[in-house]
Formats: sequence, C-alpha cells, structure tokens
Amino acid sequence: MSTVSVDEVFAGAGALLLDVDDTIVDTRGAMVAAGTQAAAALWPHRPGDHRAMAQRYYDDPERWFPRFAAGEVPFEHMRAGRLDEVATAFGVHVPDDGHHAYEDAYAPAFRAAQRLFPDVPELLSTAERQGMPVALLTNSAHAPTAVKLEALGLVDRFDVVVTTDTLGFGKPDPRVYREACRLLGAGPAEVVCVGDSLPWDVRGAQAAGLRAVWLDREGRGTAEPVTSVRGLDEVTAALGGRFGPPRRDR
Repeated sequence: MSTVSVDEVFAGAGALLLDVDDTIVDTRGAMVAAGTQAAAALWPHRPGDHRAMAQRYYDDPERWFPRFAAGEVPFEHMRAGRLDEVATAFGVHVPDDGHHAYEDAYAPAFRAAQRLFPDVPELLSTAERQGMPVALLTNSAHAPTAVKLEALGLVDRFDVVVTTDTLGFGKPDPRVYREACRLLGAGPAEVVCVGDSLPWDVRGAQAAGLRAVWLDREGRGTAEPVTSVRGLDEVTAALGGRFGPPRRDR
C-alpha cells in the first residue's frame, strides 16, 4: 500500500488537530528536568540516581498514563503509581507524605521547564493567516495542560482544547476525536490530526474518520504505510496547498 503525501493529506482540509506532549511542547525534557529536582527532594542521599529516576518516571514502564487516559484510574492515582514504581526499581522508600512532597517540588520546576518546539510558532502563524482553526487534543488532564499553555503564553491561542477531563477518557477512544471535531464545527473528514504517537494520533484518529500525520521527530520510522514528517515545518509547508490540488514538485 502506498503512502499518501503530506500535501495530499492537507488538500482541502478545514481544521488542524494537534497533540500537545512531545508534539508542540517538549514534555519529555520538562518532565525529566522537573523529576530530577523532585527526586532530589525525596532522596537527597542518592544524587547519582536523580536524573535516571526522572527518566524512568517519564518512561512509565507499568503504563500508568495509558490507564489514566482510558479512564481506568484518576490522575492522582496515576502519578502516585508512577512514583511508587520508581521507588521500587531503585530500591528506595517513598517517605510519609512523600507523594505530596514530590508534587510540591515537581510543580514549579515543571512550569519553569516548559519549552515550545522551535517549529511551532510558524505553524500557528501560518494557520492563523490562512484562517485554519487549530485545536488541541491531549491525553493529559486539564490542570497540567493549563500550566503548559500559561507558561508558554498560549492560553488564548487555540480555538478548542480537549483533555481527558472533557469526556473522562482520552485517545484512542473515537469519541474524543469526534468531540474535538464537533467543538471545531468541522466534520472528521475535514480535520487533520498531527502528533507523535502512532496508536493515539494516527491510528486512533483515522479510526474516527479523521486524516492523520505522524510526527516522527527522532526518525524512528515504521513498516506501516503512514504519512509522516520529521518536523512541523513540513506541516506548515503543506498548509499552503490544502485548497488546491496536491503539490508534487517538492
């Protein structure tokens, strides 16, 4: 099966649906930076392990975050489960009130570490110039999403923001994509979903009737026939051809 080009995906598209974490915002970097400081607050006697602890918290080997996104566990339970898993892996104990202490150290560091990927501003500017509405669809909760957007000065930039709090679950449930489309006032077939997760931002979106583009920043590749880009600058370039026939000269 041949892969559809980015230009073809955007031809005639009416709205853009963006993932947040590790798509427009460097969440990995922010979580590792914040988690390093938070781990130091809980286990100061293990200075050589703090960054590795934070990376393991981000990696989430017990898949607490997908369980939260599916509506199986509440946000606080998910966060506590991830921290407990880190403690077990590194042979340390979470002290009394340690979960609160971790969050107290984590929250300000996470806010301070927010960074927008450099290819995002031009994408948003191009979409605005062309009158293309842009929505966010994230499996994170409303509160941490608000922290990211506030820290980056983007609170009022997006027409629609759909989080797990919106319906009580997230991607890849087809209802969240359709809810985002409903709030955008666009049919699923008119909307292009762009994100870094193949199961959530591509397969899930396509199953709900949307178009989709996989953001493969690290160049991992896949055997699947999927439209992919290495950066959002390629999406920006494709926006110019969405009202006419696909460009084939690039």
